[in-house]
Amino acid sequence: MSATGVLFGGHGPQGLEKDERYTPQWVFDGLGLSFDTDPASPGHDSGDCVPATRKITKAENGLTASWHGLVWLNPPFSGLRAWSQRFLEHGNGVYLGPIANSSWFIEITQAADLTWLCADFAFTHPTHAGKRSSMPLFMASLGPVATAGLRRLAESSRHSGVLVQRCAALNACSTRGNLATHVSGPASCENSPGSVTGKPIGGPDDCTQ
Repeated sequence: MSATGVLFGGHGPQGLEKDERYTPQWVFDGLGLSFDTDPASPGHDSGDCVPATRKITKAENGLTASWHGLVWLNPPFSGLRAWSQRFLEHGNGVYLGPIANSSWFIEITQAADLTWLCADFAFTHPTHAGKRSSMPLFMASLGPVATAGLRRLAESSRHSGVLVQRCAALNACSTRGNLATHVSGPASCENSPGSVTGKPIGGPDDCTQ
């Protein structure tokens, strides 16, 4: 089976109430982080497992409420542009969303310190327990604490995926916007914006100019 098939295999749609997708516990176990704010939370007594001190619900409008510190954001999939823009403005946290053919997805992955293109997985929700997302997923981090947590999750063998990191964030390549993907083979960053290349997860970087 191809790598694309492994990561992005077809699954049936999750069903009604599509915005209620609760992140499973293994994600937070792998991140090993405690968050200050979850601005798109169903609430403390909803059954979600986000380890966040402050949980902002739909009634409080997380888009307009103040965000503090390290943020976990699994936003409503029906309004991703506004949420991703707010996440970029805040600049500190971990974002979970669907891979999309949209400008907001390009913007967030270009800005992210680290991006994990991960195989889709089952969210948790009383209505959708055990059902996978019908879209491929990714996580992106901004800030050193969030980035360390995302790398820890991606390298924990809890789930399959591909790490993508800007060479500038590795302090190894001088060209702004270059990317290195953590797959197989040695890394080599071409001297052109947006170039992508591969290397084993956790292996040495060899970024040539």
